[in-house]
Amino acid sequence: MFYQVSIIITILTISGSGVVRPIAAVADILAFFPLPIYSHFSGFNPLFLELANRGHRVTVVSPFYPKGDVLTTYRHVPIPDVKIQRTRSPMEIRHRYRVNNMINVRLGMMKMVTRTLELNETRAFLNDTHNAFDLVLTECWYSDIYLAIGYRYSAPVVCLSPMAPSVTLSQSLGMPDHPAYVPSFWLRYSDSMSFGERLYNSAIAAAELIVSEIAFQSTDQQMLDDLYTYPGHRNCPPLDALRQAVQLTLVNGHHSVSYARPYPPNVVQVAGMHIRPQTSASIDRKFKALLDGATHGAIYFSFGSNIKMSDLGERDVQSFVESFRKLKQIVLWKWENGTIANLPDNVYIDKWFPQQYILSHRNCKLFITHGGYHSLVEALHYGLPLIGFPFYTDQYYNMRFVVENSFGIEILLENLNVKVLVDAIGKILSDTSYKENAHTASNIFLDLPVSAMDTAVHSIEYLIRNGVADYKLPASMSLNRYQYFLVDMAVSIGAILALTTLILYKSIEYLRKII
Repeated sequence: MFYQVSIIITILTISGSGVVRPIAAVADILAFFPLPIYSHFSGFNPLFLELANRGHRVTVVSPFYPKGDVLTTYRHVPIPDVKIQRTRSPMEIRHRYRVNNMINVRLGMMKMVTRTLELNETRAFLNDTHNAFDLVLTECWYSDIYLAIGYRYSAPVVCLSPMAPSVTLSQSLGMPDHPAYVPSFWLRYSDSMSFGERLYNSAIAAAELIVSEIAFQSTDQQMLDDLYTYPGHRNCPPLDALRQAVQLTLVNGHHSVSYARPYPPNVVQVAGMHIRPQTSASIDRKFKALLDGATHGAIYFSFGSNIKMSDLGERDVQSFVESFRKLKQIVLWKWENGTIANLPDNVYIDKWFPQQYILSHRNCKLFITHGGYHSLVEALHYGLPLIGFPFYTDQYYNMRFVVENSFGIEILLENLNVKVLVDAIGKILSDTSYKENAHTASNIFLDLPVSAMDTAVHSIEYLIRNGVADYKLPASMSLNRYQYFLVDMAVSIGAILALTTLILYKSIEYLRKII
C-alpha cells in the first residue's frame, strides 16, 4: 500500500523567494510502542503528535495515554502496562553497569517484548484485517522483534533509538562503531581513550557482539516465529532480512550533548525534538508562584521516571535533606512516596513537576539529576549546569561527557555526604564558568538550520515521497562480519606473509647448503 501512496508536488512560494518544496502525501502511520518504558515513549510521542498535526493519520499503540487534547488524526490504541518486576533495585544495578547490566537489560527487554506481544489487546489489533498502514514507526533498542510489524502491513519501518546506538544496532545499520574512538555507553569513557581504556572498550564491544550472536540471535528468531499470530506471519522473512530492510533510523543524539561519531545517511540525529517549552498559562499557579518568588534562585532535583527516590537509603535521603537545609535557594524535589521527615522550609516535594518549565525559568540555577539522556538534553537546551548521580546504562557515559565539557559535576551515590554535596552546589553557583559552558553548549545545540522536529518529520516524509531509497543505505549493511572487520583480508595478508617468509627461509637454507 505504501508504494501506491500518491506523491503530491505543490509549488510553494516562501516570502516571494520562489523556493519549491515537495509536500508528502497524507499517509496512514502506525507508531507501535507497546513497551512500558515511559521515558522512551515520551521522547518520541511529540513526533507522533506533530505528524498528526501535519495531516497524517497516526495510530499509536501504547500503554501511555496522550496528555491534553489531541487531534482527530491521532488515534490512541490502549494496551495494558506490562510492568516487569525488577530482579535488582537501581541501588544494586549501580555496581553492575558493564557486561552484567548489558545482559540483564537485554533479558529484561526480551521479557517485556514477549509480554506485550502475548497481550490479547495487541493480538486483536494485529489480527484485525481492516487495519492498513503506509509506514511503521517502532523502537529499536536491544530488541528487533517489532520489525515484523512492517512485514505485517507491507510497509517500510522507521526505527527510533532513544539513545546512542548500541554496537549491535550499529552493526545492523551499517554504521561505523570503531572502539578506538567510539566509547560504549555502558562505560564512563570519553572519545579520547588511553591504551587501557581502548582495550577494555574493544573488549566490551566484542563481548556485546559475541553475546548477541551466540546467546540471543536464535532466541530472537524463535520469539519472532512464535509470538505473532497475524495472518501470514509464518511467511515473515528472517530477522536478519528485516534488519537490512530498515530504511531510516532516527537517533536521539547530537554532538553537543554526546560524543561525536559518524552517521550514514540512513541514520538521522534528532535530539531535542521532544522539547516543547511550556508557557506560564499552562502551569499550575503554585509552581509559578514558587519559581517567581525564588529571589535567591531555585534548584530542581529529580531522578526521572524510572528511578524512585523511595529506593534511596535513609542515610542518602537525610544527606540530601541536611545539604538542602544549608542553602538559601529553594529546592523542588520530585519525591514519589509520601512525605520526608524533618524537611526544611526551603524544600518543596511533589510526585510530579513541570520539568521543562522549571528548567527554562530565569530563577532556576541548577539541575540535580541521575544523568538520564533526556534530562541532559533538556538541561543543555536551556543552558543549565548539572550535578549528576549516575545509576546505570548510559548515565555514567552521559555524566562523563558533562564533566569533561565542564558544565557539571558527577557525584557517586556511595560518596554522598553533606559536605560533598554542599561543596558541589556552592562550586557551581559561585563559579560562572559552569553556566557559561552550559550556555555555549546550548547555543551549539540550538544553532541548527532546521529544528530537530522538522528534521525528523522531513526524514519521514522524504521516505513517504520517495519510497524505498536503497541509495541511502551504506554497502556495509550487506557485508558479513568477517568482511566488515576485514578478517578475510587479514587472513589473506597473514597467509601471504607466512608463505613469503617460508619461501625466504627455505631459499636461504638451500643457499647455505650450496655454499
